[in-house]
Formats: sequence, C-alpha cells, structure tokens
Amino acid sequence: MKITRELALLFAMLWLTGCAINVTPNAFFYQDTQNKQLDTTKLHGAIAKDETSAGITRVEIENAQGLTLRGIAVSYPSPKVNIIFYPDNRMAVSENNAVVHRLGKLPANILWMDYQGVGASEKAPELSINAIKNDALTIYDYAESTFDNGLPTLVHGRGVGSYFASYVAANRPIDALVLDGAFNNISDLIANMVPGFSNSITSMKLHPEVHLMQIAPILRHYEGPLWMIVGAKDSVTPPAISEQLLKTAASEQKSISVIPKVTHNATLTTDYALSEYRIFIDTLSAK
Repeated sequence: MKITRELALLFAMLWLTGCAINVTPNAFFYQDTQNKQLDTTKLHGAIAKDETSAGITRVEIENAQGLTLRGIAVSYPSPKVNIIFYPDNRMAVSENNAVVHRLGKLPANILWMDYQGVGASEKAPELSINAIKNDALTIYDYAESTFDNGLPTLVHGRGVGSYFASYVAANRPIDALVLDGAFNNISDLIANMVPGFSNSITSMKLHPEVHLMQIAPILRHYEGPLWMIVGAKDSVTPPAISEQLLKTAASEQKSISVIPKVTHNATLTTDYALSEYRIFIDTLSAK
C-alpha cells in the first residue's frame, strides 16, 4: 500500500504549519492518468516454468456508470476454492502476475479486476469511493455467475482492498472472508503511512466517503468464516490491528496468521503463508 504523491506532499507542507488536512478520495485512492494494456506475459511464463497448466481468460465487465472494468479469470487444475481478489492501492493485475500465480497454486479459480481508473480499467471523470464499492458488488455478482458453483467462494481483500472485500461480505452471501494486511480506519492508516505524523499537530478532515471506510463496524456483524493474514514486520497495518479486528468479528470460525519476517507488501511471498491459506480453505465446506 502506497500513499499518493499528492497526499504525501500535502502532509509534508501542512505538518510543518499545523494546518488541517482535507483527505479526499482523489488524495487517498491512487488512479493512473490513462489506461494501460492488460499484460499476462509473466503469468504465462510462471505457469510454463512450473510445468503446470491454467486457463487464463481476459474479462471485461461494464459497471453501473457505463465504464469497462478489465481483469483476468484464471482457473488452475483441480481447484478447491473460488477467490475474488480485491487488490491494494497501486496494485494493477498486469504488474502482479506473480501474486495471481501463487494464489492459483493453492489451487484455486481466481478473478482479479483492476479498480476503475487503475491499470486496464476505464476511468470516471470524478473518483468516487461509493462507485468503487458498487463495482466490488458487481464483480462479485459476475464471479458468482461464472465460477464453479460447487466450490466455496471467498473474497480476499489486500490492504485497501480489505475494506472493499469487507463491504462485499456485508452485502452478499459470501462463503468466507480473507483480510490481508487490513486496516481499521483511514485516519489510523494514514498516521502509520506518514512517518512523524502527529494528530496533536495536524488534524485530518476526512471526506464523508473516506470516513466511512471502516472495517470494524462490518466485522461486528459478519458471522461467516474469517481468516486474517499480516506480516510480522508490517508497519503500515501492524499485526495489532488485525488482532483487534479479529476480536471484534462476530464470526465463530476465525483465525489469524502472522507471517514471520515479512512487511506489508510481502504476505503471500512465503511458503508458510500459502500453507496457512490451504489450512483455512480445508475448513470450508463445498456448496
């Protein structure tokens, strides 16, 4: 998870003057200046290197605004689960083929769509977090109509995506929820992302849509299977946050895995993490 350049500069200036910071969706949520081509070259290469097979389908979904969201659906042999992946900030699928391949080897079917204005997906004239929340539901509904309905379907939220995954969990009958490097609220997240930031010196005024990006209130009502994963050396969303969210969750089937020695962006890079993921998947019942 990376803070946008505009917000970083704003913090740097206002932290010195003690002025209030207005945190808008544009300041917080990263978008590219223009569309990029969807690239699966490294994914094809990783599949060939491991001498396995997988079906890769380029997916286009039209959202409620008439924008085209683009991503990929990947099916690995003998999947145990369907995964709908909601990525972190600045995490376009074309630049994260390796993450797709790691998840696929669980084994799993995976749907990963770029957020609007990110990577290959079209951009709206004005950024709206509410619109992205609606997109998250649209993506889930597409997956449910496309995936193998004999398998459990889980939603996996990474970083900023942990909020959108939680939002889906609150509004759709998902089979399981995975929160990966989760945050509790945006003000705490920003405080961790900006070294030396102090609420006693500089106050934040959150845009209403940004203010509502809180996970704990959702988990208080979520009763399905929940697995949380976080890096032991994560300074952006430290393990203590995930541990507190786990206590908050109403779910009776919940667990957490703290991955030794890894930082915020590296939770899925270790064999231990994938082993823990498989253990969680094995607890889920087939439909």
